[in-house]
Amino acid sequence: MHEGIKMTLVLLIIGALCGALLATANDVTAPIIAANREAEFLAALEGFFPDVDNFEVEGIGKEEFYSCYNACGDLIGVVGQVQASGYGGDIDYDLAVNADGDIVGLRISAHGETPGIGDVITKPDFQDRVIGLNYADPIEAGVDVDAISGATKSTGGMLISIRRVMDIIGEQLLEK
Repeated sequence: MHEGIKMTLVLLIIGALCGALLATANDVTAPIIAANREAEFLAALEGFFPDVDNFEVEGIGKEEFYSCYNACGDLIGVVGQVQASGYGGDIDYDLAVNADGDIVGLRISAHGETPGIGDVITKPDFQDRVIGLNYADPIEAGVDVDAISGATKSTGGMLISIRRVMDIIGEQLLEK
């Protein structure tokens, strides 16, 4: 057999084996990763609303909103599992809003923003500017939250998304 054909067959077999191993590893780890992400989200939800006794999930578009109730059945707030558009792609985050329409928590769960620049959205300095804002606030860059120089696409995308999510929560879930 020609040497070039042998090498091609060997590479084909190695590639097929590697592909099969990667697919198997993905099948084994995907449920574990999903369970860990859910556990992290539920821990964050309880961190946002320590008095939560139960919750109801409502899907709006591709996003999910968790209406949280205390032991008496009173609505104490809503947590949205939502997305924003950033410089490095989609930013997955959780936004917690209490029954009065105030932002009480923000958790970035996944992003592809540039380390040291766009990942400023994960830092307390940015998040503290958002926490405490109300549904009635404009929530836009330059009005009540300053965009961070060098990370305008990341911070601007987050602020646009937060405004959109606040509209959904306020108008559809809190009925403000």
